[in-house]
Amino acid sequence: MKGLTEAYCIKHGRSTPYYPQGNGQAKATNRVILKILKKMKHKYGGKWSDYLADVLWACRSSVKTATGFSPFSQVYGIEAISPVELVVPTPRVVLEESQEDTEDTNNERRFADLEGIEEERELARRRSQRYQQRMTKAYAQTVHPRAFTEGQLVLRTTEHVRKNLPGPSKFASKWEGPYIIREAHDSGYYYLTKEDGIVLTEPINGKWLKEYYA
Repeated sequence: MKGLTEAYCIKHGRSTPYYPQGNGQAKATNRVILKILKKMKHKYGGKWSDYLADVLWACRSSVKTATGFSPFSQVYGIEAISPVELVVPTPRVVLEESQEDTEDTNNERRFADLEGIEEERELARRRSQRYQQRMTKAYAQTVHPRAFTEGQLVLRTTEHVRKNLPGPSKFASKWEGPYIIREAHDSGYYYLTKEDGIVLTEPINGKWLKEYYA
């Protein structure tokens, strides 16, 4: 992966392990794709790859809540025509078919669509920013940030909780430790050390920690 990103001059930023929220947009998009694939595979059977093209088409031609536009229209300047509209013509399709346009007229209309793309993209960007601000505000009202200092004793959530895996038993503890904060960073992740001096090399996000009261 490192060689690939360097070859194409891609700046790849890594998030804290087991904290996929750091890649939020990709996470949200993948979640939608997986949700649709599960429904189609459950209903029609077969391999999930058989439906991938249809799922991607649905995602690209659907209007997004954050922007008010579909990804297709943001790229090409017009909304996509679905196969269903060709079988049962919608008013938009009927209007297009009724117009006897010459090649020059078609080019003019296409240029007009392309000229409006930048304006739509700017509008989509502003809508997306406002949407993210609303989501951030709503999320901040429910989150109680935890800040720890070096040398402080903390408990860490167990691995099966962080990875969202079934626990060893119904009554298994969700916390383990105590651990000692070895390094504290402003971005919200920490390096830990066990009480016996064993150093943990993997960083952990503060959301998985809580203060330990001896």
